[in-house]
Amino acid sequence: MIVKFTKLSLVLLFTLSLSAFSQQKTVSGKVVDNIGAPLPGVSVLVKGTNTGTQTDFDGNYSINVSQGQVLIFRYIGFKTQEISIGESNTVNLRLEEDTQALSEVVVIGFGEKSRKSLTTSVSSAKMEDIKGIATSTVTGALQGSVTGLQVNQNSGTPGAGFSVRVRGSSSIAGSNEPLYVVDGIPIFSGAIGDNGFGGQDNDVLSSINFADVSSIEVLKDASASAIYGSRGANGVVLITTKRGKSGKVSVEVNSYYGFQEEIDRYNIMTTGEYFRFADTALAGSFPTIPAFASRGAFTGINQFAAQGFTDPTDQAQLEAFYALSFGDNFVNEIHKPGNIEVKQTDVSVSGGNEKATFYANFTDFKQEGVIYGQEFDRRSLRLNVDFKPTDKFNLDAGISITEADNSRINSDNNIFGAFATSVLETPGATLRDELGNFTPPTDFSFSNPLQNALEDDSDERTFRVLTNMGMRYFINDHFNVYGRLSLDRLDFKSTRRFSPNSAQGLGANGEIFKEILLVNNWNGLGTINYRQKFGEFDVTALAGFSFEGVNTDQTEVDRQNFPFGFKSVLNGATVIQGDNFITENKLFSYFGRAGVSYKDKLFFEGTLRADASSRFGNGNQTGYFPAVSGAYVLSEDSWFKNNIVTSMKTRVSWGQTGNQSGIGNFDSFFLTGSVDFAGTPGNAIVQLANPDLKWETTTQTDFGVDLTLFGKIDITYDYYRKDTEDLLLNRPLRNSSGFTTITENVGEMENRGHELSINARIFEGQFKWNSQFQISWNSNEVTKLTRDANGEFIPIDSGFASRTAVGQALGAFFGLKADGLYQTLDEIPAAVQARGIRPGDIKFIDINGDGNITADDRTFIGNPNPGAIGNFRNSFSWKGFDLSANFQFEIQKDIFNATRQFAGATGSAGFNKFKSETNFWTPTNTNTNVPAPRFGSAQSFNNQDSDFFVEEGDYLRLKEIVIGYTLPKDWTGDKYSLRVYVGGDNLYTETDYSGLDPEINTFGSANVSRGTDFFTQGLNKTVKIGFNLKF
Repeated sequence: MIVKFTKLSLVLLFTLSLSAFSQQKTVSGKVVDNIGAPLPGVSVLVKGTNTGTQTDFDGNYSINVSQGQVLIFRYIGFKTQEISIGESNTVNLRLEEDTQALSEVVVIGFGEKSRKSLTTSVSSAKMEDIKGIATSTVTGALQGSVTGLQVNQNSGTPGAGFSVRVRGSSSIAGSNEPLYVVDGIPIFSGAIGDNGFGGQDNDVLSSINFADVSSIEVLKDASASAIYGSRGANGVVLITTKRGKSGKVSVEVNSYYGFQEEIDRYNIMTTGEYFRFADTALAGSFPTIPAFASRGAFTGINQFAAQGFTDPTDQAQLEAFYALSFGDNFVNEIHKPGNIEVKQTDVSVSGGNEKATFYANFTDFKQEGVIYGQEFDRRSLRLNVDFKPTDKFNLDAGISITEADNSRINSDNNIFGAFATSVLETPGATLRDELGNFTPPTDFSFSNPLQNALEDDSDERTFRVLTNMGMRYFINDHFNVYGRLSLDRLDFKSTRRFSPNSAQGLGANGEIFKEILLVNNWNGLGTINYRQKFGEFDVTALAGFSFEGVNTDQTEVDRQNFPFGFKSVLNGATVIQGDNFITENKLFSYFGRAGVSYKDKLFFEGTLRADASSRFGNGNQTGYFPAVSGAYVLSEDSWFKNNIVTSMKTRVSWGQTGNQSGIGNFDSFFLTGSVDFAGTPGNAIVQLANPDLKWETTTQTDFGVDLTLFGKIDITYDYYRKDTEDLLLNRPLRNSSGFTTITENVGEMENRGHELSINARIFEGQFKWNSQFQISWNSNEVTKLTRDANGEFIPIDSGFASRTAVGQALGAFFGLKADGLYQTLDEIPAAVQARGIRPGDIKFIDINGDGNITADDRTFIGNPNPGAIGNFRNSFSWKGFDLSANFQFEIQKDIFNATRQFAGATGSAGFNKFKSETNFWTPTNTNTNVPAPRFGSAQSFNNQDSDFFVEEGDYLRLKEIVIGYTLPKDWTGDKYSLRVYVGGDNLYTETDYSGLDPEINTFGSANVSRGTDFFTQGLNKTVKIGFNLKF
């Protein structure tokens, strides 16, 4: 895969070196800048025609043009000029710098800056590249759009969440998700939903309609995000929504309709193939039992007889039976047939006058799931208004209302879910009888997969209201004050059901679990802002405060044993659990920022924020987070002017941020609770206090370079290092203490990385070609953990084979190392033979050399964190046509394929298997890597966590492609515009991973158990057609 990526990168870099060609023309000349330096790549177009060219490396051009026609000269960063052609055949031109273009505005924490004056690492998702993509979520639009930002969709279930990381992970117990700020206000981004039911947590940003977004910036280094203090430890995503503009009322309608199908689907054994596998396992595992050895008894005896066969010891009859395929294909049966719809329509209206403007939008989105019982519906409404009663006073307000319904099933990530049972259930049966009734499961404790999909379900409704109001008052030309207040209210309700006919509901005669979660997140801030020029110096300053209060009220009830039928009145069922949790935490902050620039080429900035949190004890409640940064624009100096590097800026920054998400609201304090001693109820301390708990602190240093070559190729490079200390972890206590653990600040971790972004405007005339290549490298290492009584670091085990240990990456895979299969009895150590291991079993490496295979032979076997991530995008436009294609890739990444531990040859022979496992080892089929089928101890031996299940997870994916056409003005006039398009998502994936999808992640955004695939539903391919109408 790395070789493929290298070749693709070389092809891309070759395209970036392309420039405009020229040929002999009637009129010629030279184009230079304000100091006389030639400008290569200037667009020269004959006005009103399709005739055009570009200046060459020395700024020269020639073009065929008639007297009286007008030449238009365009160049990025310079003012467009028009020259009327007279008798002269020579037209030389000096272009003037466009200061507005050079001062592209970028949103930063509590303000805006020109990109030229940025001293920190801030990346923008280019809206012109992604605005035409048919996506409903902000998170989906961010995939492959920003360097250093890893965005993975955790599952293909509708409404499933994303895992987002900015420059790797910085916490073990706390969240590693970035802070999301919408219109200046941080929003609640905690996980909601149940990871153990129906797949993944819901996408927390699904309530932010992408159609409402006008800009997205990502603050990546600590100096940029330090203004948010403890909340910016994992980076900050700044989302600005659209506002109205002064003028006549305008209406915009966007709509698309599409079809989906899964990228891949499990291919399972037929009935005969499975029974050959199971019978081979019986004979191989119990060779001393004559009945098994001679096939006198075997797993498929009932099906054997039902197919008209009489003698299981007759090899001819056996082979005929093994060649049969009868019963339903359970995997296919749980998938919906035909076209699976996805569609969205949004209508926006905006307008206003000089005193007041407004923007309103309504969006309706619906996505069906490819499996029965899955569907996601979302309706959202947004209204933004702006008032300017006087020249000095501005007011704005906004409200966003979102209602989402998510119908989920007990599907992926659960061995008893429909997705897993459709693979593992013993084949040979039909899922419905002649009357259409569900049939019972054939073997073991699994349920009918189709019945599971239709009866084990979850109905979730999320109602979210985001309101905010802001004001700004200009005291004079230098000072202004700003304030904002917001409420983020989230109301989540879910009902999860387990049918009496399913594996999980059978023993309980049905089970229903209800949850109601109410979150109120209050935010407020106030700032005073200052700016003044003193000769060649420009001074800016900001001081302010902010507060946040989060109140949660969660009620849960679990009932079983429904006497009047499943899904009947809850009052008739037995109460198993009933809980109510009410929590509150507060954060109060002061912050300040000061900056100075000299001659618009030297920039310095400093930031300090103090956060006080209710989660910590007295003396540690307040954390202080400083940052400094500077930049030097070399291209502003006359000695630097040249024809190759048209602009260049160097940056350096240092800063600290904090994190408090590694603990709950009360982990610093003693807690009491109900206890029972010898049958007597009472109250006692159930949690030890630790008043010394303090903030996790991340220190980050960044070195960056921004440059432009030939006025056409923009390159940004960053090197960073992130060191996190005082990680909040649990330390085990002696049993004599009466407690199991206590939380302490003990861990440390580091990240190192590089980021490279190349954007090229290859052609800028009537035919435009923009090309983008982005790649980010990150290396993560845990350097300190809790120690045991002997002073040794205690590793953290989680998931299937994930272990966090000192000297390793976060959540690295840990297990045995395999060295193929045993081929002869002589190569198997005596101690291993004594455990029933024979040729055809996995040959594990004896790491400690003791002649046996035990847990002491385990070692680190893989890293789920990709070594590099990136994308390359190309956009073309010609006349009314446009084409955009974006490829996303991850390399040097491992996946632990836990699905193969059950549906592979090493899993229990009582489960059905993947069709690939039919090529299992036998004495006559030794050239294979599929172990021999086994029951009992040999099966357990082969199925131990090992690198046999670790696979290369590198992939290259055509994430999206869009082809559109905008009707010409000759057809539409000036009153409206219409663009139609067809697009596709995930249409092509190149990978060596054997599972459904290398992007998915069973444990969602979990820190220490990433990169595991356990019956997780893969992503879908989607083809869409849509239109954009403005009038």
